[in-house]
Amino acid sequence: MKKLDEFCIPFSNLKFGSNLFNFEINNSFFEAFDYSIYEGCELILQLDFRKENNLMDLQFHYQGITFTSCDRCLDTVSVDIKSNFKSILKFGHDFEQIINDDVVYLPYESYEYNIAQQFYEHFLLNFPKKVIHDNDLCNSKQIALMNKYSNRPENVEFDHRWSKLKDFKTRNKNIKK
Repeated sequence: MKKLDEFCIPFSNLKFGSNLFNFEINNSFFEAFDYSIYEGCELILQLDFRKENNLMDLQFHYQGITFTSCDRCLDTVSVDIKSNFKSILKFGHDFEQIINDDVVYLPYESYEYNIAQQFYEHFLLNFPKKVIHDNDLCNSKQIALMNKYSNRPENVEFDHRWSKLKDFKTRNKNIKK
């Protein structure tokens, strides 16, 4: 992973209270992590960095559009993204950064914090797991090829053992009532 210096916030120089930051996120951000399933990306990240005496409250808000491959036809599909999350930075006696739920413990010597890794992980975990086109927008040629080479038999015989299990299931429902 490359270091993303533009996402490093020197909190020691910030005023107490709310400090607003805006970031534009594109494909180069995800390429820096050596993992990119996205063909393109245009996101706006707004960070409200609230500095207090003993802790810092980070409120992330992001929205935009991401382009990735459709899971059904492999054509490019656009996915609208809009989300927010919170995190708290606290100081601890340890010599390294510790992440515990939404609380990040920093060493007392820290004077800056890089939000790139935290945003990256949240984005990946909240990105839709299945991405497909809306109805009838998938590549019809690709769908036809998949149907042609799939090994599903067209004349599927019904297995009568399943009907006995269904009878058992309905009989149990009647008993419970």
